[in-house]
Amino acid sequence: MAVPEKKQDRGGKIFRWVLVIIIAISVVYMGRLEYKIYQLKKETEATRARVEELQKVQADLEAERQRLYDPKYIEKLAREDHNMVGKNEVPLFIVKDKKQADGKEDTQAKEKEDAGGQGSSQEGKQDGSGASKN
Repeated sequence: MAVPEKKQDRGGKIFRWVLVIIIAISVVYMGRLEYKIYQLKKETEATRARVEELQKVQADLEAERQRLYDPKYIEKLAREDHNMVGKNEVPLFIVKDKKQADGKEDTQAKEKEDAGGQGSSQEGKQDGSGASKN
């Protein structure tokens, strides 16, 4: 009778191994499904945020469209963006000097002028001709 018990023991071990393998495969499969669900939730949140952003932009554009029916707003845009003037108005353009616009002298232009003047006097010395001395 010892022989039949070993066969049962052997069959029980095979059953346990098959059961462990099936459970492992199931865990891996469920893990992959959970990861896909996680990715879909993340993508859904990003899409919702994008929709909210686009709704805000749409609301801004709708407000701009409503303002475009106002003649005063159109006049303001024409004056600011296209330099237009009204009847009996004289246009006044203020041109800022490059030095005044920066609030300081253009040091690069000054350095070029200094280098240009020195370079021409050095060329005359190197050339040896009397043309640069006149």
